[in-house]
Amino acid sequence: MRAIALALLMIAQFAMSASAQVSLTNLKPVAERLTPDVLKNVFPGATRIEALNDGGPTAVAVYAGDELKGYAFSTYDVLRAPGYSTTPFDAVAGVSLEGKITGSQVLFHLEPYLLNDQRRTELLERFLEGLNGRDAKLGTPGEHEADFVAGATISARAMRNAIQEGAGIVLRYRTGAKIITEPTVDLLSFRPMSVAELLAQGAVVNRIVTNADLAAAMERAGMANLPADVPAKGGPDAVYLDFKLAYAMPPMIGRNTAGQGGYHRLDSLPEGAQALIFGSNSNYDHLGSRYNNLSHGFRLERIAVAQGDKTFEFKKADLVPVDYMLGRVSNILVLPKDSGFDPLKPWRADIFAYGRKPDGTLNRFLLASADYQLPPRYILLPEAPVAAAWVEAWTSGINRIAILGVALTLLTLILAFQARLSRSRLAHRLVRNGFLLFTLVWLGWIASAQLSIVNVINFLKGPFEGLGLGFYLAEPLIFIISIYTALSLILLGRGVFCGWLCPFGALQELLANLSRALRLPQWNPSEALQRRLWIGKYASLAIVVGLAFIAPEAGAIANEIEPFKTAITSMFTRSWPLVAYALALLAIGLFTERAFCRFLCPLGGALALLDRLRLLDLLKRRPECGSPCHLCERSCPVRAIEKSGKIIMAECFQCLDCQVEYYDDKRCPPLAKDRKARERSGGATPVRPVYRPRPLSPAPAAQNTTH
Repeated sequence: MRAIALALLMIAQFAMSASAQVSLTNLKPVAERLTPDVLKNVFPGATRIEALNDGGPTAVAVYAGDELKGYAFSTYDVLRAPGYSTTPFDAVAGVSLEGKITGSQVLFHLEPYLLNDQRRTELLERFLEGLNGRDAKLGTPGEHEADFVAGATISARAMRNAIQEGAGIVLRYRTGAKIITEPTVDLLSFRPMSVAELLAQGAVVNRIVTNADLAAAMERAGMANLPADVPAKGGPDAVYLDFKLAYAMPPMIGRNTAGQGGYHRLDSLPEGAQALIFGSNSNYDHLGSRYNNLSHGFRLERIAVAQGDKTFEFKKADLVPVDYMLGRVSNILVLPKDSGFDPLKPWRADIFAYGRKPDGTLNRFLLASADYQLPPRYILLPEAPVAAAWVEAWTSGINRIAILGVALTLLTLILAFQARLSRSRLAHRLVRNGFLLFTLVWLGWIASAQLSIVNVINFLKGPFEGLGLGFYLAEPLIFIISIYTALSLILLGRGVFCGWLCPFGALQELLANLSRALRLPQWNPSEALQRRLWIGKYASLAIVVGLAFIAPEAGAIANEIEPFKTAITSMFTRSWPLVAYALALLAIGLFTERAFCRFLCPLGGALALLDRLRLLDLLKRRPECGSPCHLCERSCPVRAIEKSGKIIMAECFQCLDCQVEYYDDKRCPPLAKDRKARERSGGATPVRPVYRPRPLSPAPAAQNTTH
């Protein structure tokens, strides 16, 4: 055993130094990897591609005829994003000039839960199809749940994120788009829209003033029953002023309200200047006539803009003539760049009129006001910080996490009160088989939370691949089970996971129970042969771990020594050789209980090696165990008890069968003897004391106690 441990240590040291050299080799340029069939999936409608070698993110230009449609890229070239295997995958994808993902296809990966799994591969393809048409940035909502590829959620999320992030990187570099770091007015987007559509959006505001409103405003100004400088026509409900206003800088608003010619006049404005557009369509216009008068300083006295504690007034020089799309009188009014006007904050337009007071003097009064706020759709916001992939995994899987938490709490109580449970053979059998059934059906087949040697290897490789805490948290159920397994390994040994939380182990044991019920013959090797067979799991561990670091592609094949992916997470939907292998192992287990766990499982080998760290022994023994009594030895289904009565904890699955025998006063010879003595003496004879070895000090050899 020491030789095996030393060999594994040497393999690990060599492998860790070699792991940095692992990478994809002989990878052709992305233009060559984009075969016609791949291009059809990545960028439908493309007719040709052109490699781009300008020092930017590696990509190819995609054309339909002579028209540039967008770009195609490889996640390996742009990001080198790793999946769960820690080896970067190669997914090619396309992004249109409008910033939408057009398609994607995975060309290479070493993801352990996707390799040789046609069902999951098809699910991954459908999952990635959900990206088509989505924005080229992380965090955009999609039609599929994040864990759509059950059992391979880490790989699926990693590929999805790499495609979205890579598309954004390529598009920003190729189009020169600025990265938005704070809320900014959208000065790029445009499509033709009517004034009515802009009014419905709130991009244009309309203020109607009737003759009755005019009379009320004049009364407030102390000019009741006196004429205004522009007389009202018609009755009280007749329109006196039909006024429209908008912020004109966004092309979607400015071009659709000022016309093409009027909007292009803004090109000559100094950088940072602001433009507001106003229009009136009644006998009263917002400009009046005094702005042509030098004596009035060419001021536009009928209109002013207020924002916060600032007031902005205009002169004739601020006028930019435009098409008459907002009314009979339409103009853009310009604010200089140092005016302090903020287009993202609300502002107000005040419309004034003139009237005479009773003493005959001409007086300006407020006729009406109109409030304006630029709608959010015309504001570009910085990309919201995207929650880490592990956060998404934990929030979306909260229900499963809760179920697992309840199950682990129950298991902890079972182990803590195993003495009480073991006193009833029926209660033990019901609890044991019930928990194993839960482990197989829910934990394995439904939640796909089968801890594997692949997880252990990736946890070991993570620091050497530069992967942070998020990598370990990416699969919540596996992470929680790993922590629980590590703690239980240190406290009680290997058996807690292998005996209670391994779905494939649960499947083997449940089938073994069925086998015994059908009275199929059972075979167990001799003690000497069994010790030789135990070496098999350590040998498979050395092979799998060594290849994982030195030759990952070969290691991915070696991982198949574990039938977990075939029998549990894929539920036998893989290729026939793998299914046949898993079924063969299960068939052997019908005649030799948990044969795979005992003699071949690399994960079992790793846990058995670490079992030496165990601090506690809760399995109780008596001096008679092994001499003369051999009941527990014969009852142990995996032969983890020597003839001497010693329990070999590295091979024990904590099934508690020996403890049921320990407390059975009809089967355990020492207890049976005491029971009969009590019956003969009328119950006066006390029950013999229970012996349990102290964990950290060896017991005398004559007692044959556990270690």
